[in-house]
Amino acid sequence: PPRSTLFPYTTLFRSWRTTMPSIKAIGMRMKSVLSTAKITKAMKMVAASKLKGAERMMLQARPFASSINGLMESKLTPGPDDEPTKNPLLLAISSDKGLCGGLNTRVSKEVKLALDAADDERKPTVMVIGNKTVGGIVRTHGKYITTSIDETYNMPVTFTLASFIAEQMVASEATQYTILYNKFFSVINFEVTPKTLKGPEALGASGTFDDFEFEGDQEVVLADLYQFNLACTIYSALLENVTSEQASRMTAMDAATNNAMEAGGKLTVLYNRLRQAKITTELTEIVAGAESV
Repeated sequence: PPRSTLFPYTTLFRSWRTTMPSIKAIGMRMKSVLSTAKITKAMKMVAASKLKGAERMMLQARPFASSINGLMESKLTPGPDDEPTKNPLLLAISSDKGLCGGLNTRVSKEVKLALDAADDERKPTVMVIGNKTVGGIVRTHGKYITTSIDETYNMPVTFTLASFIAEQMVASEATQYTILYNKFFSVINFEVTPKTLKGPEALGASGTFDDFEFEGDQEVVLADLYQFNLACTIYSALLENVTSEQASRMTAMDAATNNAMEAGGKLTVLYNRLRQAKITTELTEIVAGAESV
């Protein structure tokens, strides 16, 4: 056939030859994917190990927090008939590290929804624990962030840390506090949960705890009791969030390992096919050369 009729096919063949990856490139890609699968599998095992310790601490802290919250909940939980406060504070608890699925993204989303739903005069100020949520809201709602606490989880969560955060919240002189955290239900189920408390002035109302006898000044005792209750709530929320983080990371790394192994399997099949085709081509050339001799 004329050369003009062969031109499109020769061009297509050359294009295929140039776009088709070489055996060496596929081999390097295959090794990279399989090594990534080893890393993600190791990270899954580390997260599973940390999850056991975090879950044990969380289960031990739940009765401790529920006992004090049961005493104060009726006095500090806002009712449906209460008017919205003009000076609220929102504490968003997240993590400092990624690779844990959508755990921090959901917290950032809830913070944005809470800010957008509030009136302009009742926008809450935001205190954030963990820089992942800061990165998620700073572009659109950064002006509402007053305090950011990073590197919270470099050491195990302690009640001292929770007490420090409670002091920072009380020092803000807000009239209502909302704690937003991931509550742990199971390894695959954890939900962003808000916990709202009235300000310290709620304990100063007439008739509050009149059935109890106090040693010392009642106002001082109730102020200390309020801060202790707030610290217990924060301590429980931190442990719940840490447990949820490790569970989410373990699940995410398990999914990443499965995806990498699947991709590695496909690359292995492609590598073997190209290798076999190359061997067949070389054998054909050798046989053709021997016959011509």
